[in-house]
Amino acid sequence: MIAFVILPIIVGLFFYICHCKFLLKIALILEALLVSLSIYFMKVMLTQGTPLMMQLSAIPLPYGMSLRIDFLAATMLLLNSILFGTMILFNLHKSYMNKLFIFLFLSLQGLINGIFLSTDFFNIYILIEVATVVVSILIMYKQDSQSMYDGMIYLMVNMIAMTFFLLGVGYLYKFSGALDFFSIREFVTTHQNIKSLILPFALLLTGVSLKAALMPLFSWLPKAHGTASAPSIVSGVLSGIFVKTGVYLFIRLLWIFGDVFPIAPLFVWMGVITAIAGFIFAFAQSDIKLILAYHTISQIGLIMIGLSSPVSKGVSGGIYHIFAHGIFKTLLFLIAGVLIEVYKTRKISEMHGLFRRSKSLSLVLLFAILSITGAPLFSGGYSKYYISGSFSGSLMEVIFIVINMGTMMSFIKFLKILLPEKNAREEQHFYVAIPEYEADVVKKTIPANTIIALLILALISLALGLFGDYFFSLFTEDTGKYSILYQLSKLPKYIITYAFSFVAYAFMVRRQSLLKFFKGLELSFNEITLAILTFFVATTVYLNIII
Repeated sequence: MIAFVILPIIVGLFFYICHCKFLLKIALILEALLVSLSIYFMKVMLTQGTPLMMQLSAIPLPYGMSLRIDFLAATMLLLNSILFGTMILFNLHKSYMNKLFIFLFLSLQGLINGIFLSTDFFNIYILIEVATVVVSILIMYKQDSQSMYDGMIYLMVNMIAMTFFLLGVGYLYKFSGALDFFSIREFVTTHQNIKSLILPFALLLTGVSLKAALMPLFSWLPKAHGTASAPSIVSGVLSGIFVKTGVYLFIRLLWIFGDVFPIAPLFVWMGVITAIAGFIFAFAQSDIKLILAYHTISQIGLIMIGLSSPVSKGVSGGIYHIFAHGIFKTLLFLIAGVLIEVYKTRKISEMHGLFRRSKSLSLVLLFAILSITGAPLFSGGYSKYYISGSFSGSLMEVIFIVINMGTMMSFIKFLKILLPEKNAREEQHFYVAIPEYEADVVKKTIPANTIIALLILALISLALGLFGDYFFSLFTEDTGKYSILYQLSKLPKYIITYAFSFVAYAFMVRRQSLLKFFKGLELSFNEITLAILTFFVATTVYLNIII
């Protein structure tokens, strides 16, 4: 288990010291090893039927420290290793992949792995704080004014949120005398004065909710994930895995406090609001990275709905969607990085004719669109089936259709990238950036390692749908029963929903004043801070009312 934390940092440190290019290939071998280890741990747990634990000190819990790997942790470790491996492969040729960048990038992977393995709230706080500093440096890596501003906003907002988290940890330690999950859970379930635990729980929940970018605490995310000059692999790692640390901690908090604080119904509706707000803001954007950043918020809302479901299959669907979203959203951000380089613009309306120019890039883009819009046989369609199915026969079924239509409407813009230019003016503008012989130019400007990395992620998105029953059982310990034939039976519903989405898209395009309103709606640092405080107060009041 220690290898998940130490080895990426050691390889990054060796690269920083000697700056040997062959170490990048060793890093790829390392990622393959970590993927294999994650799968091995899953199989061992399936055989033994129990999670694996490793003591880091001779002092036993609750005073010592330990690492623990269960199916959730193993799933997150597997996702992390796949994403970091493909992103290193994707960027092998980039000039900014120097010794400092690689050291920071691989160190971030080790820190994230530590978050997933740790069973101690204080250790998790330390790991998140260090990881946040590393992420801020990576956002500001190219050192232009906009990325410096976005990086500092990200750093300060997250430090404020983690201050709430640390205060919650301190209060829990005062009451329980422990910091590990198991001792605190035992204390919480046996404690007589439940109201005394409201304050520490609200503090923890505020910090975790901001890390997960829930409504109304998501305004920092587009600044960080969509900043103009941040490398595409930084945006990919932020949306693909780092934002999931907040979701992961939310799952752990539910496990510890869920029996005494019935917050799941509240977070179902928090998830609904977050999902709808995310796609509305995304639809109003013209910047390709901002569209994807806001859709991360929308998909996090969908995940929270699943995790707060009263049905176990819904919770498992939420966990499966964490993995599925990590893959296809990273794929989309990496594709966006390539498109920005090829088209020399970030405006999605100025990107056209991709299918005629690069069949391979068009294919992976199509796979990513089908995945995020919930198409049958793709990862998003599989996970969304279980999330929506857990609310069958209720108003939530209509809400899920609305959320999915919102996603489809936004990604109509991405489908248009595949189509030829609409008129000569657009065509002329396009060819200023990319000459007529661009059919060959695209193939030359997109290196083989980049295409291979994109194809790996695209094929994983397809495999998570085609062989979803197997992976569902592997990741969640739940039984998957959504066969390929049954998925195909849902295809007419998917097509009809997309048809209605095109109509809604045409209607929304005419409402330019409304789109401008949402596009210009952005919270300042002071307003974000006020939103954090408001969320904490509202959570505290709500808990006092229901307990």
